[in-house]
Amino acid sequence: MAALRLSLVQIGKGTVGAELIEQVRDQRPAVLERLGVDLVYAGIAGRKSGVFDPGGIDLSRWKRTVEAGAGIDGAKILGQALGALSGMAILVDATAAEGMAGVYCDAFAAGLHVVTCNKKPLAGPLADYRRVREAARRKRRFWLYEVTVGAGLPVISTLRELLDSGDGLESVEGCFSGTLNFLCASLDGGGKFSEVLARARDLGYTEPDPREDLAGQDVLRKALILAREAGLPIEPGDARLEPFCPIDRRGDVAKFLAKTAAMDSGMKRLWQEAAARGIRLRYVASVDGACGAALKEVPADSALGRLSGPENIFVFKTRRYRERPLVVMGPGAGPAVTAAGAFGDILKVARAVAGTS
Repeated sequence: MAALRLSLVQIGKGTVGAELIEQVRDQRPAVLERLGVDLVYAGIAGRKSGVFDPGGIDLSRWKRTVEAGAGIDGAKILGQALGALSGMAILVDATAAEGMAGVYCDAFAAGLHVVTCNKKPLAGPLADYRRVREAARRKRRFWLYEVTVGAGLPVISTLRELLDSGDGLESVEGCFSGTLNFLCASLDGGGKFSEVLARARDLGYTEPDPREDLAGQDVLRKALILAREAGLPIEPGDARLEPFCPIDRRGDVAKFLAKTAAMDSGMKRLWQEAAARGIRLRYVASVDGACGAALKEVPADSALGRLSGPENIFVFKTRRYRERPLVVMGPGAGPAVTAAGAFGDILKVARAVAGTS
């Protein structure tokens, strides 16, 4: 029986995007053997270069091939893909770009599925979220975004299964940012704020602009996504948000990072005062009819207080899990686990088109 071909067109080839391409490259033979589906990259684009080849890109040299396509950006690649591919194809959004809701709708109209790592189309204006959701439903296409909350952790799928089976969500609370928890745990150990932030960025834990994390915006987007999955019609401006620390959003990233050493003493004092009282500081998000996020004091021996490194914890309290909440916990940041979450969504589409479970 001939293999089924599933074409991938990816926008974004940064740290996570590049890791995803390489995971697909390495696992392509195994996926073909298990599912009978051949994962073929037909397009890859970054900000300044890209390539589209419906016959398939040679992934053993994809970086050189993409760089050779200077001046071919994501918009051009998408235009080519939407005209040439349909049905058995996925648009993969590995960017943090604004304004992607309309792009997704165009992809659905052309018959493509969408797998995204990008939180912004899900956590922007509620009307955009509903428009994309309806476009996917109308064309019976997958719109998958497990990776937008908890990286590779099964957070959105857990919530969906609870709700689809008739349970009722009362609240979700926890540390939704592996990045900020890495900072908190490092500060617990006496690290300097400026140094641990630089290390988090070097490890690929932060957003391209770390101020997105420090402002709480990245956490807030995750809380909004969970709230909307639970059917709560919440606009971004309705959420309660306090930043992780005071930040200046003006100027470029390099200038901001150069100034972070001035925050070291203040952050050290804050953490030392908490430790002297036998507590820990953690950036905690909640969805409980509304949603919000703030730096909070938690007991040192609690589940949140014991978190270390770039871990996430999501505590689901529902009608069925009221006395003993359901907990999803594990690594919540890093290119490998984030890319693996997106790869998992690609495999869901592959299984569906192959008719396997």
